[in-house]
Amino acid sequence: MEPDQRSAPPARELARELESNLVPGLRNRLIAELAVRDIPPDQYTPYLANLTGRVPQTVKRWLKADRPGLPDLASLALLGLQLDLDPDWLLGLQRHRAHFPHDRLPGRLLDALYPDGDAPADWIGALQPQLGIQPALKAAIMRGPEMAPLIRDGAPFFFDDTHTHVSCNGIYLLQHNGQQLVRHVERRIGEGLLLRCENPAYADTLLADADGANTSLAVHGRVRLVLQVTQL
Repeated sequence: MEPDQRSAPPARELARELESNLVPGLRNRLIAELAVRDIPPDQYTPYLANLTGRVPQTVKRWLKADRPGLPDLASLALLGLQLDLDPDWLLGLQRHRAHFPHDRLPGRLLDALYPDGDAPADWIGALQPQLGIQPALKAAIMRGPEMAPLIRDGAPFFFDDTHTHVSCNGIYLLQHNGQQLVRHVERRIGEGLLLRCENPAYADTLLADADGANTSLAVHGRVRLVLQVTQL
C-alpha cells in the first residue's frame, strides 16, 4: 500500500527551517551563556574545550561567525551537563531557557557524576508529574492581598505565557489599565469577562465586550503553580 503523502510531515522544508535556525542559534546561545559567566571572549575556546574534553580546533568550529559547526552528540550532552542547560534549549527546540533535567539521568550516570549525592535539585521536575505542568514556566511575585489566602501577598507564582487570551476559565496574570493583576477570570456568555478576587474584601470587575472593542485588557499568561512558604 502506498503511504499517504498528504499526512506525511514536510520533512525537507522542516529540515531546511531547522538548519537555518539551529546552527547560528546554538552558537549565539553558547556565547551568551559564556558572557553571563564573565568568560572573556579570548577564553571561550579553551573554556569550552576544558568542559567537553575536545581539542581547541573542534571547539573553534562551534563558535565561527561564518557557518559555525554543530557539536557532536556527546559534546552536546557534556555542554548541557557542565553548563546546567537543557540540550533541547541549546538546540533551539524549546522556547524557554531551562536547567539540565538531572532527574531524567540514568541512576548509574547520576551516581558517577555526583558520587556524594549532591546533584542539583530539580524541584520543578519533581512537581511536574504530580501537577501535569511544563517545566518552562515564567515566575512572578504576587503584589497585594486581592488573591489571599489562595495566593498571598509576596508569594511567588508560575505562569504559562503561551496563554495570551482567555481560552477557558482559570486564574490569569493580566494587565488592565496599566496595572498588573492576578484574578480568577470567568467568561460569561453575552456579558464579557468577570475578573474575580479570592479575597471577599475586593469587588468583582465585569469587562463587557472583552473580546471585541475592549483593548484595556492584556493577558500575560495562565497561573499554573503557586508557592506558599511557611516560616518555621
